[in-house]
Amino acid sequence: MGGMRGIWVLLALCACGDDGGNTTTSDAPTDGIGIDEGTPDGPPPYMPATLAETGLCLDAGCTQIAPNIHAYAPRYELYSDTAEKKRWIYLPPGTTIDTSDMDAWQFPVGTKLWKEFIRGGTRVETRLVARIGAGTTSQDWFYAAYVWNTAQDATVWAEFGEQNANGTDHDVPGKALCRQCHENAKPNRVLGVSAIQLDFDGEVGELDLADLITMNALSAPPTRASTADPFFPFDAGNHVSVAPALGYMHANCSHCHNPTSSVVNNTPLNLQLTVATVGVTSTTPAYMTAVDVTTVNLINGHNKLVYKGDASLSVVMDRFRATDGNRMPAAGTEFKDDDGDPILETWINSIPP
Repeated sequence: MGGMRGIWVLLALCACGDDGGNTTTSDAPTDGIGIDEGTPDGPPPYMPATLAETGLCLDAGCTQIAPNIHAYAPRYELYSDTAEKKRWIYLPPGTTIDTSDMDAWQFPVGTKLWKEFIRGGTRVETRLVARIGAGTTSQDWFYAAYVWNTAQDATVWAEFGEQNANGTDHDVPGKALCRQCHENAKPNRVLGVSAIQLDFDGEVGELDLADLITMNALSAPPTRASTADPFFPFDAGNHVSVAPALGYMHANCSHCHNPTSSVVNNTPLNLQLTVATVGVTSTTPAYMTAVDVTTVNLINGHNKLVYKGDASLSVVMDRFRATDGNRMPAAGTEFKDDDGDPILETWINSIPP
């Protein structure tokens, strides 16, 4: 992108597909997302100032979602300090998601995803992730957060985030923090829209894996024995909490703890779920890299990431429950997830010594 100041990949809905073919060198475009000529974390010279300008809504208060925008919800949610969330995705007309690698979907140029955070009934922020380039570098992706005003009828881009936004204790992340999490989930960088996350019967009006197949949105759609079965069934085995625990870690931990992350050399832990291994618990990356695995990063004198049959001796639980700088997840939350705690504890305690 360097040196191409003013080039725009238009993300207009319907009339202008998001295939990267519609560009302009005008310095005053009416719709789109600007591409920064500098570093990925630098402020772009042209930036949608409001959420409505990103294409999600037909009005500033976002009371009307634009056509061709689809709501969705992942099977396993990312914990966000009890915030209620809504999510949407836009796929450019005529494009498909490259699912030749079912564990690493490649989204077409022009794909946009939004996630709205609501605290105590008040909309606080709505985030945007958009693919703006056809390459494989960080500059092919764009991240932004829009903060809602008190009247709930307008938004403003918050490049550097905002603490305790809209009178709540919700902290809006800056662009650099958004990039930090998503760039650790290479190559697709999209969290929450995947084979594992959508392989369930979604709510009416929300996309699931079967819906995407019906829409011909996947380049290599999976098959299943019957419409009543999941595409990628878990092996419950003797552990009644296997699926919830592995799913919880996949949603809350794997965007950092995976083979392509910048932290993998410090802690060689992989908490991603893969479609080929969910059928046998002992072959899942989480089980193989955590259960009975010794770490040099001792916490409370414990040295095993997951101690078979005893969560109280497991470093994973120590980090999850910590109240200091050792707490995990390290970013995006301020409070421990009291609902997630028993999910992890029950699974670890159920593993035979």
